[in-house]
Amino acid sequence: MFMPSTIWTVILDYRQDPDKVKDLLARRYQKPVYEFAVRQGLHHEDAEDVTQEVFLRVCDEKFLRKADEIRGKFRTVLLAVAKHVIASFYRHRHAQMRDARLEIPLGDMDLAQAAPSDPDFDQLWVQNLVSLAMERLREDRGIAAIRLQLAGRSYHDIAVELGCKETDVTNSIHKAKDRLRHEIERMIAEYSAREDISEEIDSLRRFL
Repeated sequence: MFMPSTIWTVILDYRQDPDKVKDLLARRYQKPVYEFAVRQGLHHEDAEDVTQEVFLRVCDEKFLRKADEIRGKFRTVLLAVAKHVIASFYRHRHAQMRDARLEIPLGDMDLAQAAPSDPDFDQLWVQNLVSLAMERLREDRGIAAIRLQLAGRSYHDIAVELGCKETDVTNSIHKAKDRLRHEIERMIAEYSAREDISEEIDSLRRFL
C-alpha cells in the first residue's frame, strides 16, 4: 500500500475505512508499543490490552480531531499516547478498577507537546523497522545471509548454507545492508511528513 508524505492523511481516512487504517497501524506498529509496555512492567496480557487500547485511542474520533490540528511526528505522538494509556492503566489498577475495558480519555493530553524522546521506545521502534524492512526484502539473497549472520553463523557456514563462496557472502551482506538501510529510510518516509524525514532519520540513526 502506497502511503502519502504523512501518515496523518491515512489516519484521517479512518472516517471512510476504519478497519483498513486500524489494521495498517496495528500490523506495522503494535510490536514496539507492546514491547515498550512490557518494559514498563506490564505482564503479557496487560501489555496486549494496553497495546490494543493505544490503537483504539489513535483511531478515536476525538483523537483524530486533535491529530488534524497538530500533524505531529507520528512516532513521538504514538509514544505520548502509549505512556498516557500505561499511566492510566496503573492508576486504574491501583484503584482496583479492573474493568474488562478501560475507558481512557485523551482529552487531558496536550498532543501538541511531543513526548520527550525515550531511548527504550526508540530502540524498539528501530528494531521493528528493521524487521519490517527485512520482511519486505525477504527474497533478497543478501538478506538471507544477514539473517544467518544474526543467528550467529560464520561466513563459512553461510556460504555452505547458500551454496556460494565466502567472498560472495561478504559482498552480498555489504550490498544487502545498503539496501536494508534504504528500505528503512523509505519506511520512515512513509510515516513522516516530508519536512520531518531527515530529522527523523538522524534521531534514529544511532540505533541503526
